[in-house]
Amino acid sequence: MSITCKNCENPFDGNYCNNCGQSAHTHEINFKSIVHEIQHSLLHIDKGILYTTKELFLRPGQTIRDYLEGKRVRHFKPFAYIFILSTIYALLTKLSHKSTFLSDILIGFNNGKADGNSRIDFSWVEQTVQWMSNHYAYTILFILPIFSFATYLSYYKSKYNYFQHLILNSFVAGLRTAINLIILPFTYFVTDIRTNEYIDTTKTYLGVGLTIWIFYQFFNTIKPFKRVLLAILSYITMMVFIILLIMSAALITKIFL
Repeated sequence: MSITCKNCENPFDGNYCNNCGQSAHTHEINFKSIVHEIQHSLLHIDKGILYTTKELFLRPGQTIRDYLEGKRVRHFKPFAYIFILSTIYALLTKLSHKSTFLSDILIGFNNGKADGNSRIDFSWVEQTVQWMSNHYAYTILFILPIFSFATYLSYYKSKYNYFQHLILNSFVAGLRTAINLIILPFTYFVTDIRTNEYIDTTKTYLGVGLTIWIFYQFFNTIKPFKRVLLAILSYITMMVFIILLIMSAALITKIFL
């Protein structure tokens, strides 16, 4: 039996309009429909994030390749995935009074500034890093294209374009954040400074190792040893880009301010 879409008035058969995609089942909005909508939305997000995280844990390289090749219906969108997880992580670290890695950078910068005799006013750097620390989710999304450009250059002989590298690194960053979320409850009661420093260092190396492992699985057409070298080169290239940006900004500040 043909159904007329309530959104675009297109006649169609099935559960969804073939013209605009609206569901054929549009119920009257009432208490029951609101409860159903909230339940459906939460379950959809929950299952999508958990399924994607599970697949990334078990077979990250194959999972990301499958997504790029079009197998996407069960997976959470990569940019939403990293944004939601990083937002949750930033919120929990703030509530638990734990620092993110950006907060640690700010502390180190202040210590170095106190010991140094730089003639350049780096107050804008402090303000920038402070903003980045307070807006962790946005910062992750900001760094993402820089690291993706570094991996694109490092693996330029692969068949993947820059935007596919963006997707790849969104999932990688999301999985790293998921691991940090798992570790966070275990560090809540740790008050010893040295132990906290050890945990932060371990998380850093764990994140780098995880990235190399995922790249090793993902770029499976490249010789094994070369895959590892190119992953390390990606990190070096990213740091060069960041240093150049900082130096350029510092030079502009010195000239015009």
